[in-house]
Amino acid sequence: MNEIIQAAFDGFKVDNVEIPVKYLHYLGHGEPYVTYTPTGNGNVFSADDQIQDYITYYDFDIYSKGNYYAIAEAIKTIMQANNFSYVPSQDSAEMFESDTGYYHKTLCFAIERS
Repeated sequence: MNEIIQAAFDGFKVDNVEIPVKYLHYLGHGEPYVTYTPTGNGNVFSADDQIQDYITYYDFDIYSKGNYYAIAEAIKTIMQANNFSYVPSQDSAEMFESDTGYYHKTLCFAIERS
């Protein structure tokens, strides 16, 4: 799955600003940036003692010193175009990290796997 996500976000731009999208953590110094993390599996469907299908969840964390709404909408569009479903019930609240000055929002997506 990570290969699909990395390919989908290669050269990711919002309002002509390239935004890095990295797995687990970002080591750069620019902003805004996005990290993504698989958070678990659920809704397992089994038959004949074998797992047939299940859902994998991914969190996308947006870090920005300014308004991140356009970034969030662009991420939703790309993920849905790659067969992921948006799961707003598992998003985080809007956060501000006073120690770094970043606004932080987590978006959750799910994909069915076999």
